[in-house]
Amino acid sequence: MAEIMKLDIVAKSGSIIEVETARRIWSSLYMADYCCSVGHGIPRCLERLDSISWHLPMDEITFRLLRPDRMALSAAWKPGLWAHMVTLVRLAGPVHDLNRRTATGDTDNARLDKTVEQLGQQLESWLESLPSDVQMTVQNLNAQQQTGLGGLFISLHLGYHHYSTLLYFRFLESQQASIEVYRTYIKKCKYHAASFSSLLHLSRQMKNCGINYPTIGHMTAVASSVLVHTLLFGNMEETEKARRELNNNFEALIELRQHWPAAYAMIHRLMTFQNICLLSTQSYKLDGWMVRYLLEHSLPLEKRDLPIVLPELDLDMCKLPSNADRFIDLGRYTDFEVMSPVKWNHYEH
Repeated sequence: MAEIMKLDIVAKSGSIIEVETARRIWSSLYMADYCCSVGHGIPRCLERLDSISWHLPMDEITFRLLRPDRMALSAAWKPGLWAHMVTLVRLAGPVHDLNRRTATGDTDNARLDKTVEQLGQQLESWLESLPSDVQMTVQNLNAQQQTGLGGLFISLHLGYHHYSTLLYFRFLESQQASIEVYRTYIKKCKYHAASFSSLLHLSRQMKNCGINYPTIGHMTAVASSVLVHTLLFGNMEETEKARRELNNNFEALIELRQHWPAAYAMIHRLMTFQNICLLSTQSYKLDGWMVRYLLEHSLPLEKRDLPIVLPELDLDMCKLPSNADRFIDLGRYTDFEVMSPVKWNHYEH
């Protein structure tokens, strides 16, 4: 529809409000194309925009103050939060592609590790390049809250931590931990998942900073999966913080389902993942199942074939594994069904 309306042409000519509105529509479509295509495991429609130069949205406050008769900006143009969203999501594609390559059997570890290093540097450079008033600080958050942009501001930084978590997720597999650089990547993965969780919790405590869109449920499930790893396999001094953040994330998912029924499926996916961790020695192995879990949030999970710790156990994702009692006694298992006793399998489509 946007192409039929020739919004790409409007975005190059017309009044300032017309041009900026068209740019914002294109940016919204660009973001949605990434999210929906990855979530369904299909090719993107607007991939051509990756390789061409197009103007990004201006600062949101400046846009709000534009007058209909204004033909030129009275001050210098500066990018807005949506512009930074676009530059961030451009880095998401290579992260997703890397995970798919790994899952489909690319065994050139040297090349894969080099790509991880490069993408990690690009994500960190993106964060460092943000203007000082867009960096995540208490002062900036309060300022964005006052303008009504607190939710968008937090969403931007949640996205950064989410893509960073995805980049380092595959190193959680225990067989990788003997290599020093992999241990560093494991720490980074845990750091970004914890930062995501803390920031999400903060957004729920502050007025005008709430996050309410469907994919936040999937992002929360991914971060929670890292917390599950820490809770089940981490050092005892890590478990209390991980348990607290995991409980906060679960509360956020419960709240989210009031607006987005798909949050039920995200809770079920998280329960399924935790049960697999109790039953398998390779629960964090990046295979096709894991790619669907991490990326393809709009598609149902299939049965996963993995070496089982206790072969006699039935891998029923909706039942509490028999060896969970030991982890419960150790304070390392989160029984989501006790926290919210709902029959989840109806909602996993």
